[in-house]
Amino acid sequence: MAGNNPFISITYSDNDTIVDRVNERIELLILINEAMDHGGIIVLQGAPGIGKSTLISAIEKELNKSKDIEVIKEEFTPSVYNNIRNLNITNTKKIVIELDDFNNIEMLDKMSQQRVIDLLYNLSQKIAILIVENRENGVEKELKAQSKQFKKYNISGLSKEDIKQIIINRLNSVRSKKSDSIEPFTEEEYEKIYKKSKGNTRIALLICSALYDQKTNSII
Repeated sequence: MAGNNPFISITYSDNDTIVDRVNERIELLILINEAMDHGGIIVLQGAPGIGKSTLISAIEKELNKSKDIEVIKEEFTPSVYNNIRNLNITNTKKIVIELDDFNNIEMLDKMSQQRVIDLLYNLSQKIAILIVENRENGVEKELKAQSKQFKKYNISGLSKEDIKQIIINRLNSVRSKKSDSIEPFTEEEYEKIYKKSKGNTRIALLICSALYDQKTNSII
């Protein structure tokens, strides 16, 4: 059974999509819509594995429903400056630039960092820019933007029920018959899993993976 460990992958799967952070999605969409109308920078900040990518995917699906909105998604790499500096900004569509892994700006030297920051600040006068990063206070220090053009949105850990549902969904993916049970885990073990993970999906799945192997290997 250990070979069928459903917790091996610590990234989100289709089975995990029941956890959709409705409130966070609505609040972030409101901020993005305001920035699309007047220009601005929104920073989505949270620890690795907390669920930023899943939230962003849900946001993208909503934005892409409109033919009047263009979403430009970029992973932050040293070439990002060249990728976005020549954007053709017209009045025909509202533009949202999404920069994932913005914490990678630290790979650049100080002069290159400042060049990127200046470009983003200038673009933010006309369009919406969504920055995603892991550092708690990194981007504020670097952007030095005025508060009216700069919004920060912190994403926290998932609720106890949401993490439990992810675990159940993962278990159901290898069960012959679906169930609402968390077996082979006990409720006491789940309490410890949630306490240690603090609602961080990636950490919860790592703990579950080790515990699942331990339990299934002990079955005779």
